[in-house]
Amino acid sequence: MRKYAILLILIFCGISQIRAQQISIDKVRDQFFAWDKTEDGALKLYKLLEKADLNKDPVLLAYRGASSAASAGSVSGVRSKLAYFNRGKSELEKAVRLKHLDAEIRFLRLATQLNAPGFLGYTGDIKGDKSIIINTLNSVNGNHPNAYLYLRICRFMLAHAELNASEKITVNQLIVKFNTRK
Repeated sequence: MRKYAILLILIFCGISQIRAQQISIDKVRDQFFAWDKTEDGALKLYKLLEKADLNKDPVLLAYRGASSAASAGSVSGVRSKLAYFNRGKSELEKAVRLKHLDAEIRFLRLATQLNAPGFLGYTGDIKGDKSIIINTLNSVNGNHPNAYLYLRICRFMLAHAELNASEKITVNQLIVKFNTRK
């Protein structure tokens, strides 16, 4: 009987690992940038990532955090809204701690902070995140494998982040640099 219990545990763990490996970062990125085009897009992305063990993947953890925080707009009740938002905020902060100079993670936190209602007080890292994103992307080669992602990040920042004149110039230069569809 004990052998069967151990076997079941191993099978369950294996299935969990397979599910986590099946999550494509490209699919997650596409869903993130398109979630405003579909009803409950953030909640759908959160549900995709909800059960995955992402402790060893800070980027996917940050996507789950951003989607959880944004899902607060799709659920009913103040308690549920706060629970989704706070869970997302916690996961974003954990991802930043795990990989504090990652531009993609910082972008996800920036996007979350820019879209969070002001009364939640989640705005303290906007300036620092913008700086890290711009500095990191400025040092990346224009034909980087993630150039299309970086182009999307720059366009988002130009449209939604309050950039000063110098930041606007730099972000526009980055858009030119990462626009590989020449």
